[in-house]
Amino acid sequence: MVTQSFNSFGRIAKPTMTCLLAATLGFSAQMAMADGAAIADKGGCLACHNVDSRKVGPAFKDISAKYKDQDVQATLIEKIKVGGRGTWGVLPMPPNAGKLSDEEFKEVVQWITSL
Repeated sequence: MVTQSFNSFGRIAKPTMTCLLAATLGFSAQMAMADGAAIADKGGCLACHNVDSRKVGPAFKDISAKYKDQDVQATLIEKIKVGGRGTWGVLPMPPNAGKLSDEEFKEVVQWITSL
């Protein structure tokens, strides 16, 4: 239950506003996470990848861990678009250019690296 406190001017007091802002930002982050997963599904990523465990390709959490604290967004977008082989084993990842827009690829990579 959320309670509101008002200052002498009848306005919501600042601590409550801070809590509301934090809650809103948390909700926005959850929405971005859901959007990333939905876009990954739309692009066909989930046919070969799971979030938590290896499927045909590596788990998204393993990808995130491998590139933790590295600026790899452009590199990963390029790998997804043109495909590749050897980073995660012998099975190649086919090219995926054209399946999503550039902005959608960016959102998927942001989601993966946030896991």
